Amino acid sequence: MSEQNQTESILQAIHLTQKLRSSVAKVFQNMADGCSVEKGNEKHILNKFHESLLAVNNDISDLEKTGNMLVSPSPVTANSMYLSNDPAIDKTPVYQQILQAYKWSNKISDLSGLAANVLEAQNKLKRSQPITIMQAKRPKRLPPTGHAFPQTVVEQTLNRLRKLPEISDIKTTHPLGSHAVLQITLGSVLKAQVALRGLMIEWVNVRGYTEENPDDSKLELWAKSRYEVFQKVTESCTAASLYFYTPHNAEFAINLFMKWFTQYRTLFSAKCSKCCNHYLNGLPPTWRDLATYEPYHDACRQ
Repeated sequence: MSEQNQTESILQAIHLTQKLRSSVAKVFQNMADGCSVEKGNEKHILNKFHESLLAVNNDISDLEKTGNMLVSPSPVTANSMYLSNDPAIDKTPVYQQILQAYKWSNKISDLSGLAANVLEAQNKLKRSQPITIMQAKRPKRLPPTGHAFPQTVVEQTLNRLRKLPEISDIKTTHPLGSHAVLQITLGSVLKAQVALRGLMIEWVNVRGYTEENPDDSKLELWAKSRYEVFQKVTESCTAASLYFYTPHNAEFAINLFMKWFTQYRTLFSAKCSKCCNHYLNGLPPTWRDLATYEPYHDACRQ
């Protein structure tokens, strides 16, 4: 349908819509006003009401016929069509540019389909079997295995960790079945609780050496230390557990984490590698670099 015919159809549809609104309003107005019916004149009133309803029905039919003649806009550019309502359309012809790009992309798609058919026909002539273009298969992602280690492997790994000279003591409890919770004592500096799922570190909580630890039957993994310095160390340990997270080699990951964690044995004696001070804002260097293990204040590592 040409643009001129399309415009005429739209004007006709608007005219029919106005006509339909007038006929419907007339029906409801007659119903609202009511009328006095004389005896023996009931049939005349009903015929008159019937004629008004037929007029509404005819207007609806005419409007539907005209609406079916209209070309609906493309669903891809349906929302962008409202850009044409911009009063400064001559200065910012966004809608025309979008429509032109959409037509161009459709044309390219059609031409590429024709080219693919031609190439496929040529390949059929050269070979007995047509060549099909296969999509590159993505390598399957291996499921993580760090949480599925048997209990014997977990105990062997923990026994090797107990032999680290920097760690004073490692106690193991199983409050939730097979998964272990490590209670690690690092010199006379701090005590940490490390919750494991298999060999994967799920949670780390650090308290001071003098703080009372709950007994084995009441592990309070979520209770924070009352000292700000150990709260900072807990945040650093949580970040390190995520940094060393290796679900396909959990044993290697926990060894790296423990090697990094043992650097906190000098928490109150090491100087900051940047400002060379022991304390800054009342706190010692609570961060250990994940690659070099050097101590930093929380403000100096930025």
